[in-house]
Amino acid sequence: MVSIINNRWRMYKFISIALLFFFWILNYAEASCPKYNRKDYRHWIDADRDCQNTRNEVLIQESNGQVSFKSLKGCKVVSGRWFGSFTGKTFSNPKKLDIDHMVPLKEAHESGAYAWSKSKKRDYANDISHPDHLIAVASGANRSKGAKDPAEWLPPDKSYWREYARAWTGIKLRWGLTADRQEISVLRQLLGSNVQMPEQSPEANCSVRGPTKVKKKQTGSTKTSGGSYSCGEKRYCKHMNSCEEAMFHLTQCGRKSLDRDKDGIPCEKICK
Repeated sequence: MVSIINNRWRMYKFISIALLFFFWILNYAEASCPKYNRKDYRHWIDADRDCQNTRNEVLIQESNGQVSFKSLKGCKVVSGRWFGSFTGKTFSNPKKLDIDHMVPLKEAHESGAYAWSKSKKRDYANDISHPDHLIAVASGANRSKGAKDPAEWLPPDKSYWREYARAWTGIKLRWGLTADRQEISVLRQLLGSNVQMPEQSPEANCSVRGPTKVKKKQTGSTKTSGGSYSCGEKRYCKHMNSCEEAMFHLTQCGRKSLDRDKDGIPCEKICK
């Protein structure tokens, strides 16, 4: 009888320790997932330094007709002809369009991107190597979508649902992102049971704030094709001698006042 009691006690003790270890693992996994911060996924950038940032590159790629620019430099697109896949409507004014991350940044973050390096997050946010990663869509539809997955939101134009699901699945597979059970269920309904799906995993609970960084004022200098620039005291467009210098102060020194319309192009009088 004593032996049976001792064996049961050992079993209960083992189960208790195992449960404590399991919950510790869950808490550790949660703590290692920093809270989503859109600024960690830097965009829009001018990766090839041709004065066209990612937004304008996508507008140029997707226009069904000739695009026109604000100036002869060809930096900012001001007109073209775009088919908004979410709504099935055609647009000529780019101000009515958002550039949508097919798999939203927050969704990607909670599907594994939180563990990526800074450079990989930036690359994801600006990927134009695949035509379905970033697409020009009606602003209203994009803001309705927000960070929702296909189990929570699908485009108003039902004829686009299958293509939407195919693009979503392809991006998650290409970038090694996971999908939750409900998400996969909807994707299978739209694409069939034989299509390869992302690895199934619950969305990470990224509610823990990462360590607070003290922002230091940059005082170093950078050499570019146009010369050597440093952050110094220059803050306004009237202080800039070239578009290249203005771009340096916007991207390297954080002078957001140089880009008042937030289109990624600073001091538009000199960066036309």
